[in-house]
Order: sequence, then C-alpha cells, then structure tokens
Amino acid sequence: MAHAIFVAEAKRRQLSCDVYSAGVFDFRGAPPIRETTNTCELNNTPAPEEIATWVSDLPLASISRFLVMEQLHADVLMYEYGVSLSRISLLGEFDPRERGREIEDPFGQSDAVYQESYDLIRDCIVSYLDSVEEEV
Repeated sequence: MAHAIFVAEAKRRQLSCDVYSAGVFDFRGAPPIRETTNTCELNNTPAPEEIATWVSDLPLASISRFLVMEQLHADVLMYEYGVSLSRISLLGEFDPRERGREIEDPFGQSDAVYQESYDLIRDCIVSYLDSVEEEV
C-alpha cells in the first residue's frame, strides 16, 4: 500500500521521483495481496501491478531515502545490505498524529485493519512529502 500511496501522492504533486517497493525477506514472484489491492481501490489509489520484489534486487546505491515500516526492516538494510542509517527512516516518524514509529503489517487481518493501515500510511507519506517540499 505504501508504494501505491507514495506513487499516487507524488503524481498528484507533480513530483518526479523513482519509487521502489521491496521486502527485506524474499517473497519474489508472489502476487499482490488481495486485501491490499481492494483497500487501494476503495480509496481511489491505483494499486501497483507489480509482483513482490526483494530488496537485494534493487539498485541500493542509487536510492537516496529508504522509508521502512518497522525497525527490523531498517536493521536488515543496515546490517545485511550496508545501507547507512542516514538514508533510512521509519515511515511512522512522519505521522502527524504520532500513532507510533512502527507501522504493523495488516496481513491476515480484517478489512477494517487494512483501512486503518492505509489511513496511517497515507498520513505519514503526505507529511513526509510536505517536509521534503519545505526543504526544497
């Protein structure tokens, strides 16, 4: 969902940027999660058509900012892939309502939990992009 929301919000703001989405665990080739796709569609956000990607398949050296959901994801990027902490942020740090630094994966939970997750992620991405635009 974060990928879909970020792409849609960047497009709305007419920002030119490359957006990647990948897991720190290898689920390459897995199809999109139905609940994620449904939640995006209910919120008029085009869901990504991509299949799951693994972080090791990304051009890590060229990525300037990694937004991750959980501290575990940041730790894997730092200790297994050598990404410097200065390039990693927990997306929840940008939550204007301060609901927590980490964003739990809603996998296997109800549609209502997926919607709550969507709303939280969207709030964080909007706040992040607002902060980046202020710096420019």
